[in-house]
Amino acid sequence: MQIEHTNWPEVEKRLRSSTLLLLPVGSVEQHGPNGLIGTDHLVAEALARRVGEDLGELVAPTLAYGMSHHHLGFPGTSSLSPRTMILLVCDILSGFYRNGFRRFYFVNGHGGNDSSLKAAFSEFLLDHPDARTALSNWWLLPEVTEQEKIFFGDSNGYHATCGEVAVTWHLYPHLERPIAPGRAPDPHHEWPLGPERFRTLYPDGRMGSDPSLSTAEKGEVLFGIARRTIREKVREFAAAP
Repeated sequence: MQIEHTNWPEVEKRLRSSTLLLLPVGSVEQHGPNGLIGTDHLVAEALARRVGEDLGELVAPTLAYGMSHHHLGFPGTSSLSPRTMILLVCDILSGFYRNGFRRFYFVNGHGGNDSSLKAAFSEFLLDHPDARTALSNWWLLPEVTEQEKIFFGDSNGYHATCGEVAVTWHLYPHLERPIAPGRAPDPHHEWPLGPERFRTLYPDGRMGSDPSLSTAEKGEVLFGIARRTIREKVREFAAAP
């Protein structure tokens, strides 16, 4: 259930039986010539909402913007700084904690958010020792990566991946774009990269991927696996002492 579609008496009543909140988080960034700019927050949002429906838990509004500095060389990308993201997540958690929520499960769609989210959790937990936080990066779930190997072999890549493109085509078939042919480069380099160097190394925004292998049907399978896996992780998180 989306918390924005409820009212405060409904939330107050729900808190008597569950203090868990699901929070989807993603980014606004380029995903190559095929992928949607909203890929990361759209997939995280869809997963969090489906899992919330499955378990009867509340889902917070999506935090669409993330830490995407390295993609700023491409039009359509916008980014929070790591510092801003940490402060923003801490404020969001503190507000919901004050309401009575105690367990916060983040469904993340963007790798650049991982370190900032974990830093925010550490900051928040210092002052809220009875709270619990957890995080799933959906594309890194072993169950997902194993299926991606079956579908795409070593052509899945690391950004604007075949799996990401396939899942968005499943969720938004009317937004499907023509596929750029061929596998993108995957050079060895230091990390992190600035936006100018990233675009030099990855001219069309993809990192080692060949989305010509993507289909909505494959995306449906991957989404289903991620949904089931995260659902079980959330259930275990809710039941843990």
